[in-house]
Order: sequence, then structure tokens, then C-alpha cells
Amino acid sequence: MNVNIVYMLVTLLATSIGAIAGLGGGVIIKPVFDVIGFHDPQTIGAYSAFAVFTMAIVSTYKQIRNRVKIDKKIGLFISLGSLVGGYLGDVCFEYINSNLGAGISVDRIQAGLLFIILLLILIYTLNKDKFPSYKSESAGIIFGVGFFLGIISIFLGIGGGPLNVATLTIAFSFDLKDTVVYSIITILAAQISKLGKIFLVNGIENYNLDSLVFVIVSAVLGGYLGAIINNKLEERKIEKIYIATIIALMLISIYNTTNLQII
Repeated sequence: MNVNIVYMLVTLLATSIGAIAGLGGGVIIKPVFDVIGFHDPQTIGAYSAFAVFTMAIVSTYKQIRNRVKIDKKIGLFISLGSLVGGYLGDVCFEYINSNLGAGISVDRIQAGLLFIILLLILIYTLNKDKFPSYKSESAGIIFGVGFFLGIISIFLGIGGGPLNVATLTIAFSFDLKDTVVYSIITILAAQISKLGKIFLVNGIENYNLDSLVFVIVSAVLGGYLGAIINNKLEERKIEKIYIATIIALMLISIYNTTNLQII
């Protein structure tokens, strides 16, 4: 099948689900693109960053149009933390990708770490009433949460996704709908770091981005549709979509860990 069509369909589905459940889309795009195997990990990370950034802009705009209330302090400091963390996450990825020895690939490292994170998040989600939650108001803690989410999401190339939802719920005691909004804000800031490095440091000409227009168009549609659906669904239904997506991604991560080609 044509690579443009495949990338369009995957991106549309991923960003729609991402905007509905605060998953960002990249947590779906990255492992699925790995399975398809059209491009190398660095290029897939770039595609994921462009798609997630586009989705986050559209989704944030739609939420603002719907007059969703955003705590300015949390929004500001979590964005700043995610911006810095996103940059360092990409630096870590580049370093590890360039210094791996023979017999192992960065794809497998990412897939294995993603599986562990998803498993922990699933355990938390199914038992969240047993876990403490907080209402952090310190600017330093808010910044730290954003930094943590930014560095992990960019290193794994996932845009943040379910890790954002779980962490924000614990740190700020948000309900799922509020968590989705702040998750998208965090994702937006982290992707600015990633894309800034692509344009200003690495050089966009060094990436094979022939399908980029198709990915961006699909991300716009997905972000718009997902935000509309999010505002119409009950929180219980959003949580079901969230859990089902995590389980599916765990299975994909297992496949990627065991089947990706070794360098």
C-alpha cells in the first residue's frame, strides 16, 4: 500500500484518539510506524513530532473556543518545564542512538521502556482509588512535573500520552476531562523543543519527510474531530477508550521489542 495513504490513516486515527483521551497521538503513531517500518527511528520521531504538534495546536484552539477554563499558573510552568525537558529528551535520544553498540537498536530500547511505562500506567488506572493524589501549587513542582513529562515523551517519541494523564491526575487531582486539556498543553510545549531542534540544529533537509503534508493534514482533522468528540463524551466513556488504547499499545510494544530488526 502507498506510504502516504498508510501514514494518513494511522495519523488520523492516532490524533483523533489522542485528542479524545489526552494521549497526544504520538504514543500511537511512534510504535505503529515502527511496525510498518518505512523509515528509521529518527525520521519516525520527526513525523510523530510534526503530527502531535499539529494535533495539539488544533485541539488547544478548539478547547479555547469552547471556553474551557485553564489555570494560568499551572499552564505556564508546566509548559516551561515540558519545553526544557523536551529539549533534553531529544539530546538523550540523539546521544544513545549515535553510541549504541552492535546487536541492539534504539527502537527496541524505546519499545521496551514504553511497555514498562504503559504497564505501570494501566495498573495505576485500574487501581487509582488506592493511590494518593495531590493539589500541587508550587511553581517549582509544577515545572518539575512538566520537565519529567517532556524528557520522557520526547526521548520515547510518543508525545507524552498516557504518562501525562496519570502523572497530572496524581500531581493535581484533576478529573479526566481537565487532565486531557493540560496533557495537550504539555505535549504542545514538548514538541516545540523537538521541532526547534529539527529546524535549527539537525536541519530538516536531513530527514526523509516526503509524506509530511499528508501527515499534517490528517493531524489537523484528527485533532479537530477528537476535541469535538471529547466535549460530547462522558468521562466514563473517555476512560474506557483510554484503557483500551493502552492495552493495544502494550501489545504493539511487545511486538516491537521482539521483532524489530537488530542493527
